[in-house]
Amino acid sequence: MKKEVELTDEQQKEVEEKAFNDLIEEKCIELSKKYGVSKVHAYVGIEPETGEKVIGFLKEPNYIQKIATMDKITTTGPFLAGDELRQAITLKEDSDPRTYNESSDCDAYRLGMTGMCVPIINVIQNTFKKK
Repeated sequence: MKKEVELTDEQQKEVEEKAFNDLIEEKCIELSKKYGVSKVHAYVGIEPETGEKVIGFLKEPNYIQKIATMDKITTTGPFLAGDELRQAITLKEDSDPRTYNESSDCDAYRLGMTGMCVPIINVIQNTFKKK
């Protein structure tokens, strides 16, 4: 006879969050195959009034997009450069429209996506030191 274990509200929330994160990770893998890119990045924003999850997906930028963004950061700043990159790499077909819609009530989600764009560019510094 199996004894049924009851989870606390906190434990239940953790289980649901893990399941949600697993689904998002699976979706990113699926989208990377669909679009033929090395990686897809997920953005999950929470609608403050309803608690609804607003999900957006960004494809890994190509080399030229990374170089152009790095150059633009020095001339226009990280947010304008990041927003231009966001516009180029957002997978609109698979993202919640609030992550790319130009309406002012979507600004918080677009800014969240923009904030993700510059850190996507991973640079490994040279550690060699000449004696």
